[in-house]
Amino acid sequence: MKRLKHIFTNQHYIYWLFVFMAILPNFIMFFTESTSLLTRIVQIVLPLGFYAFAFTWSRKPGKMFWWLFWFMFVDAFQIVLLWLYGESPIAVDMFLNVITTNPGEATELLANLLVAVVFVISLYGFGIVMSIVSLHSKNVMTDRFRIFQRRWSLPMLLVGLLLLVVNIFTEKGFKVQDDVFPINGTYNAGIAVQRALQQSKYEESSRGFSYHATTKRNDTVPEIYVLVVGETSRADDWSLYGYERNTNPGTSSLDGLVVYRDAITMSNTTHKSVPTLMSSAGCEAYDSLYYRKGIITAYNEAGYKTAFISNQQRNHSFIDAFGSEAQDVQFLKDKVSLMELRGSNYDDELIDCVKKRLDQYDGGKLFIVVHMYGSHFNYKDRYPKEDARFKPDNVISAEKVYRRELINAYDNTVLNTDKVLAAIIRHVESMGVASAVIFTSDHGEDIFDDGRGRFLHASPIPTYYQLRVPLLVWTSQGFAIQHPDAVAQLKAHAHIPVSTNMVVFHTLLDLSGINTPYKRNSLALSNKEFNGHKRLYINDHNEYRPLDDCGLKQLDIDQFKKHNLQFP
Repeated sequence: MKRLKHIFTNQHYIYWLFVFMAILPNFIMFFTESTSLLTRIVQIVLPLGFYAFAFTWSRKPGKMFWWLFWFMFVDAFQIVLLWLYGESPIAVDMFLNVITTNPGEATELLANLLVAVVFVISLYGFGIVMSIVSLHSKNVMTDRFRIFQRRWSLPMLLVGLLLLVVNIFTEKGFKVQDDVFPINGTYNAGIAVQRALQQSKYEESSRGFSYHATTKRNDTVPEIYVLVVGETSRADDWSLYGYERNTNPGTSSLDGLVVYRDAITMSNTTHKSVPTLMSSAGCEAYDSLYYRKGIITAYNEAGYKTAFISNQQRNHSFIDAFGSEAQDVQFLKDKVSLMELRGSNYDDELIDCVKKRLDQYDGGKLFIVVHMYGSHFNYKDRYPKEDARFKPDNVISAEKVYRRELINAYDNTVLNTDKVLAAIIRHVESMGVASAVIFTSDHGEDIFDDGRGRFLHASPIPTYYQLRVPLLVWTSQGFAIQHPDAVAQLKAHAHIPVSTNMVVFHTLLDLSGINTPYKRNSLALSNKEFNGHKRLYINDHNEYRPLDDCGLKQLDIDQFKKHNLQFP
């Protein structure tokens, strides 16, 4: 017992414990990252020299533990993300996801990262306990021990700095703030704070914005347009896109439906993708979102009645702001408790909500935006049990060994999305007026599809499965009669490669006959001036990058080729 007490109160042992905890993610990332060997060496030598030297600044390393606590927090966060995604430093979007992901979704995710979460809580929780022991212990690190550690750690720190300089001048594209952990994690946290502050001032910064939108059609002509935004739905699991399972019995039976075969999203995160779908920011600087309003405002200005119906909670994002521009706003989960959010959450409720809004229709022009909960994990909680066509779908744990069950459950969510979407379209069709419905998903999903073992979405580096999404446009018979040229153009462009975040905004305005200086006919699928565009990806720093410069691996490129999709 005395020996055990001696070990746990020995400041020298505590010193090495803290150095190990601080440098652990760097050692893991030496094997996970695809950066150059020199970069990975710098990522170990420089931080190790710094930590080993820094923990000698006080005779009690527990004091330095708290001075360096931010790095311990970042280390713990990084280990969890490496467990989830297998590579990459903590991205800006990861920090923002903490405040923009609803509590139910977050707790479901954490519950399935139990091993990683328990590991970091145990390790770094133990570190907190040992820091308290260190601070209250009468023992201190000896001067001899501290001097010895400085004799090797300071030269290591200097060597690390020298190698860093060499790396900067010899490796093209190398950036300290991007490639060296934990500098990159800290830098990204700073950007996340800056963006959150910018977003908190959105109401003020966008107050004077106007689309100056007008309609070129007679105000007395009745029209209904609907944008349905799906969640986490990848095209590869839709039978409309060649999937062997019939996951689209509802939409496949619709007349007037155009399926866009080569559509991808520009972001694998909801808080970026949905706002760019609902604005013109997809084809301009992303940061224009901070002073620009959404598409609903354009319809308001053009004299439309507008409604926004979401099967999600408000989450302090642009989605909230854009949705709140509507005259009729419904966030169906606003008053739902955390326990209810963690339970069953079906999109079926949206059918009745849209029907009720259409029942109030008294002619004129109407625009509705519907935001689904879609295929967010936990998949099994996204559809009624009686609708489970593909079984077994009881997922014990989010592990590759249960991929069959995960795929079955996921395909059931696609089946449910199809049911809801088809029902919405049929309700719109029953109104007997010129109308159109556009559906797309914010992003796709990884489900242990290849040797990388990737799962979920929003990873710092995207994959093919997260990028390829369904894009559907349905037009009514009345619309086809009144606007045959637009329907012909929709069909003519069905096989052209597109980015959903670029074309949805402009296509909706074009279908609706709305003019605004922000509308581009060259990006409207229904316009004869449509000429395609270079497909881009919005990276973590909100930079628009071509597909061959956003981190996609050969496995992803092979999937593009396999499905006859354009790359880049």
